[in-house]
Order: sequence, then structure tokens, then C-alpha cells
Amino acid sequence: MSDRSEAKNKDSNRSSRFRFYGEQFLLDTISGSFFRVTRTAGFILRALIDGKDQAELADIVEHRFGIDHSRATRDVELFVSELRSLGIIENPRY
Repeated sequence: MSDRSEAKNKDSNRSSRFRFYGEQFLLDTISGSFFRVTRTAGFILRALIDGKDQAELADIVEHRFGIDHSRATRDVELFVSELRSLGIIENPRY
């Protein structure tokens, strides 16, 4: 399998793994865990599921929420780190 089709397959698996209920609730269909997230966290997680990388996310958060770039970068890094520690994401490209 090529690197491109592996990445596409992972993106597809990621998008089918999570089910959103409104803006604040998220079900991990693999673990069965149910999460309540803030609007911002839900927005960032949806962007990750859509394949955005960490640098793109910082830019998006900066513009969407009107915060400075360094704060957006720090907030995204902290959130992605939290997602990794919870086992929600695994891909090192984030």
C-alpha cells in the first residue's frame, strides 16, 4: 500500500471513529468513551479529523477566535498533547 493511500485510509478511519452530537458531545466509537468538549475543542478536533496539521490549526484558531498567533500555537499544542495523552489521536504529524 502506498504512503498516500495509507494516509487516506487513516483519515477515513479517524473520521468514522468519532461521532459528534451537537457542538459539545463526542463519542469515540472504538473505545465507547463519551466526551463533553467546549465549542473551541470541538472545532479543533473536527479540523484534525478533516486532516489539518498543527501549524494549519494554529492559523485557523488565530483567525477564527481573534487571538494572537503565539497564543493560538500554544493552545493548539496543549490541546493536541491532551488528545494524545487520552489516546484520542496517535498520528505524530499533529
